Amino acid sequence: MKKTILTLSVAVIAILASCSSDDSNEQETTPEVAKNTFRLTLRNAINYVSVKKIGNAPLTATGQQFTTTFKATQGTYLSFANMFAQSNDWFFAPSSRGIELWDGTTPLTGDISDRIIVWDAGSEEDEAFLTDFPNTVNTAPNQAAPNTGPADDDDTVRNTGRNILQYLSARLDYDTTAREFTLTITKANRESLHNPGFVTPGILVVHTLDNALFTNGQPLKNNGLESLAEDGSPAAVYDWFTEAGTAGAPLRLSSSMSVLSPAVAYVHNGEQTPLFTNNQPINAVNGLEELAEDGNSQIAFDYLNAMENITAQRSTAPLAPGESFSFEIEATQGQRLNFATMLVSSNDWFISNNQAGIELYNADGSPKVSFDVNKNYLYDSGTEVDEIVGLGNGQPMRGNNPVAADSNTNVRRVTSLEDVQFGKGVISSTAGVTQHREERGGYNLIEVSVELVN
Repeated sequence: MKKTILTLSVAVIAILASCSSDDSNEQETTPEVAKNTFRLTLRNAINYVSVKKIGNAPLTATGQQFTTTFKATQGTYLSFANMFAQSNDWFFAPSSRGIELWDGTTPLTGDISDRIIVWDAGSEEDEAFLTDFPNTVNTAPNQAAPNTGPADDDDTVRNTGRNILQYLSARLDYDTTAREFTLTITKANRESLHNPGFVTPGILVVHTLDNALFTNGQPLKNNGLESLAEDGSPAAVYDWFTEAGTAGAPLRLSSSMSVLSPAVAYVHNGEQTPLFTNNQPINAVNGLEELAEDGNSQIAFDYLNAMENITAQRSTAPLAPGESFSFEIEATQGQRLNFATMLVSSNDWFISNNQAGIELYNADGSPKVSFDVNKNYLYDSGTEVDEIVGLGNGQPMRGNNPVAADSNTNVRRVTSLEDVQFGKGVISSTAGVTQHREERGGYNLIEVSVELVN
């Protein structure tokens, strides 16, 4: 059921004990239990939301085209790369930030050639391929084998300053019915030039954060782009983006595009969070329903702080991709830490650590100093029927209209998610893993870390 839509309160208990004897009236005080302050940081790690290969064979004749369709929602950017085939390591790509695909609710369409740059990858020394291509020895097809040629003295990715229209042109179109972009790359007329300048198949990435493929002024990333820039093959960089974890789910591709709601963080005793029990119905009064449906952390915060031996904090602003928030919270030996934040592109899904919470102390009682937390999962709160992620009008960012109750009222992990937003199909994660680059793979939505403050 929809509810209205996010100070730290610390209770210190001093236990005094007295004793008396025939020869002493002194009173002894039991030492206060030692406390430590920990910093919990939550970061919205949603980034690579779609990746595709561009083309199957090089463009060798004037006017030949690559045509690639892809889905992208508001707030995303487009990056792509294709090699200038008769070079050592030049490639065509937008700026390292990428091309912003939306202006508010208006998709970018039309000629985008002026947004594309001829880049030098900085991985291989340049020969005189523009003026003496037949006599080069390390450019395709003259080179004896892929990945041959001396290293460049300047190993940074840099703008060559060349006019892109001497090589290719590009445009974007958008189909409002299919909610789909089309990128068209057309080979330029180079018939009168010494170097024919073929355009190789490439890679296309839709993303939310900067530098998806490379960083201007920095050496190439170890992501397979070197193989494309030197040898014209997108296979290695495509495999890097689509690599799966041990459980078969993606290591880098995010399942959806979403902000994360203002969160609540808390410490508790024992190995059972007071907010939820997996495979049991939600507690109707503890505020988790309001957090999971509407992103409202206030009620859960008040509920937790009213409980004995629990300290809670809350944030008040949502986290967009790349943004983070830190909580500093006190704990005593044996207490555990947990949090909850809504995946706002859903009807009633939230991210939390497992119900046992995060261990803050080592077996010898010493506080842990600094560590990443990987047992974070996507949960369905069981209060509302699930609409398509990112596209339902019962979701907060799309009207938050009333929807039917869920037929399964149990809190449970989200074990599969159909990505309609970006057309990746069904992503399966039996455990519902949300931590970015967790070895099992998962939905790649969040990064969670803890460090000792004092």
